[in-house]
Amino acid sequence: MISGHFSGEVDAERLEIVASGEVTGTVTVGQLVVESGARFNGTSKIRGEEPPRQLSHDKKDAEKADTKSGKTPAKASAGA
Repeated sequence: MISGHFSGEVDAERLEIVASGEVTGTVTVGQLVVESGARFNGTSKIRGEEPPRQLSHDKKDAEKADTKSGKTPAKASAGA
């Protein structure tokens, strides 16, 4: 876990850069977490056979997530 400044190479199973952290260099990890506000300037390689997951902000994906959590998606009404 990095909360300050780090420059160099990292080889770890998991690297987490918290909001106050800054990493410059090359990282090879099994899992990489970069919090909002953290800084990462360099290159990364993620180990493992599983392809990286992509986050999506599509309306369709949000509705699927709401359905799984039991929430009912809000519908827009025409006219004001």
